[in-house]
Amino acid sequence: MPPKSSNLHHITFHFYRSAVLLSLPANTTINNIKSTLLPALLPLSQTLPIQIPTSTSDIQLWETKPPVDGQEASPSDGIRNLEEDGGVGGKSISALGWGRWKTVFVSFRGEDGEFSEPIYTIPDVEDEEPNGSEA
Repeated sequence: MPPKSSNLHHITFHFYRSAVLLSLPANTTINNIKSTLLPALLPLSQTLPIQIPTSTSDIQLWETKPPVDGQEASPSDGIRNLEEDGGVGGKSISALGWGRWKTVFVSFRGEDGEFSEPIYTIPDVEDEEPNGSEA
């Protein structure tokens, strides 16, 4: 029997020392992603060093820069603002060509009204707990 097909994409949003994983249909637009992300931030309000944004215009989404020479992309290659290309807000996940798993970095509007590059930590998957057991 062939495997079930799914049009869900799993997107991990990284910001500060936190991450949120959302599973969204392929036809979800960038604007809808930001609208879905806002309420997902609420449970983290006590642990973030900023006030939780109340509007999608207070959030910017960033991704790893495309890889060079067919190499796999990684955060060490640098990141780019997804929204620097005009009109991307109305584009869907499938129109952007995202794979089934995507890492996105989130920047929040500062008190000065400006955005800066996201501050984020991605835990090492090979990190072990201090007692020697894996998390």
